[in-house]
Amino acid sequence: MGAGYTCMKYIFIFLNIIFLLLSVAGIGLSIWMFVDPTIPLHFTQESRDYLITTIIILLASIILLIVSLLGIYSVGQEIRKALIVSFCLLLIIVVAEIAAGVWGYINRDNLEQHIRASVKNSVRDDYDKDENVKKLFDTIQAKLHCCGAEHATDWTRGKGYNMGVSGNPNQYNIPESCCREGISSEDCRSATHDVKVGSEPNRRFIYDNGCYTMIYEKLKESCCIILIAGGVILGIQLLGLILGLILACSMNRSHRYKA
Repeated sequence: MGAGYTCMKYIFIFLNIIFLLLSVAGIGLSIWMFVDPTIPLHFTQESRDYLITTIIILLASIILLIVSLLGIYSVGQEIRKALIVSFCLLLIIVVAEIAAGVWGYINRDNLEQHIRASVKNSVRDDYDKDENVKKLFDTIQAKLHCCGAEHATDWTRGKGYNMGVSGNPNQYNIPESCCREGISSEDCRSATHDVKVGSEPNRRFIYDNGCYTMIYEKLKESCCIILIAGGVILGIQLLGLILGLILACSMNRSHRYKA
């Protein structure tokens, strides 16, 4: 029991150090999601659901932080009750992660439709009303080299932003974030201001790819990375559960022999 038990203790402590690092990363991610309005993940959910998701990530990270500290403390000090509490909290996290994964798999077909509707709604309605959406969409258009939801002509939506300068119902404006890199500010303004409705924007100066496709492709790439990372993390957590259970039983026997 001595050598094997000691080896499991060190492995368990190492796993909890990994949990500690993951929890700090999760807390950092949730704070970033709170304060940065330019994250494309905003398009995957409604604003209220996005806020709830962020809070859940923060709470799960805090619980994982407690799990890691309790795990290291319980094994280092041979305190079985603390180890059991750590085991139970980790089990809750694992069950929640599996449930979230199953829910995501079931609803995967709705993601594309929701992103398309969300991007279109941002162009049509929210861009003028919400400064965070405006900042988010300008950032996306500049970084992903795209314009509008599906095309630059999506900005003919007839809202205040388009009509604010010219006041002409036959003309519209395109955000200057649609301008290609390297062009002069004069060329950018001439290509984005007072564009005739029904005419094609100047593709020499304006990006011709729609942002919906670019956002969806980026999120698909991110989802693959998240799935791989999530699978690895879940495997480590399951190993932690198994080792925690074995150590808790071994501690009980060890204490009984000492008595």
